[in-house]
Amino acid sequence: MEAPVYRHADARVTLLGLNFPGDFFLVVVTSYLWLMLLRPLSFLLAVALTHAVVALLNSGRPPQHWRHALAFHLRRALYRGVLSAAARSHAPQFPFGPYGSSARGRPP
Repeated sequence: MEAPVYRHADARVTLLGLNFPGDFFLVVVTSYLWLMLLRPLSFLLAVALTHAVVALLNSGRPPQHWRHALAFHLRRALYRGVLSAAARSHAPQFPFGPYGSSARGRPP
C-alpha cells in the first residue's frame, strides 16, 4: 500500500535521536544508574557517552534490530545451533522415507 495515509506505519519514532521507547528508556535507566554511582560532572559525561554509543550502535540498523539479534543468539545458544522449529521439536520424525512438507513428489 503506497497511499500517503499509511506512510506513518514504516516511520521510525525517535526522541533525541534514539528509537522510542526501547533505546530511549535504555539511556534513561543507565543515566539513573550513572546518577547514583558518579559525581555530577562525570555523570554528565557518562550520560553523553551512553547516548552517543547507543546512537552509533543503532545507526543504519532497522527498528528492533538488537532485540531480534539477542533473541536469535539466545535461541542459537540454547538449542545448540538448531534454529528451525521442526528440528527443535521433540516429536518423533517419520523414519521410513524422506521428510518433506509438500505432496508433489508422491506417486498417485
